[in-house]
Amino acid sequence: MKKLNLLFFIISLNAFSQFEYGIKGGISFNSNLNISANIESISNPNINIFESRNGQHIGVFLKLSINDFFIRPELIYSKIKNSYDVPIVIINKSNIVTDFNQHKIDIPMMFGYKVFGLANIFAGPRFEFIRGVSYDNIDLDDLKNQYNLGLQYGIGLKFGKFEFDLRAERGFTKNEINFMENQAEIKNQYITSQGRLYLLGVSYYF
Repeated sequence: MKKLNLLFFIISLNAFSQFEYGIKGGISFNSNLNISANIESISNPNINIFESRNGQHIGVFLKLSINDFFIRPELIYSKIKNSYDVPIVIINKSNIVTDFNQHKIDIPMMFGYKVFGLANIFAGPRFEFIRGVSYDNIDLDDLKNQYNLGLQYGIGLKFGKFEFDLRAERGFTKNEINFMENQAEIKNQYITSQGRLYLLGVSYYF
């Protein structure tokens, strides 16, 4: 049985015309988005805030190609710095989390197509596992969603062993952060938002 499983695995790999792997890294950013947020503790919770998310990522990837089509699973470690600017007229600014860091594992599964020889276009699901949060009294339990599913898509250009890509991603679920341990009007102090993130990365093929 083990020999049959190994044979099936080898045949499956041989079905791909090309098998590649390597490492990648880059930066993550957005442009101080003016977005709609929700704060549970106020009577009119839907307000506009400015959300900024910046960070770095590094990881490994596999790329399995059949002619001009390919599948590219990745395992990425990311560190993201989040900032929220909530209008002071809404609530006391001293109660606002302005900066906090998230450490997470991302698993994108990209499905793509090679065009014009050098360029790749791709899209696919992204699985996110938040592994740590650093900011004063906030810990991992203060995040409502530690496991998220999102969408990632973009374009890449490959030159020899190097590939440069620009991606956009957004989650299917909203970011919800508990920024106060105390309750107000029997409601926790949550900021709920759903922002976008852009990633600029470089890959090296071994």
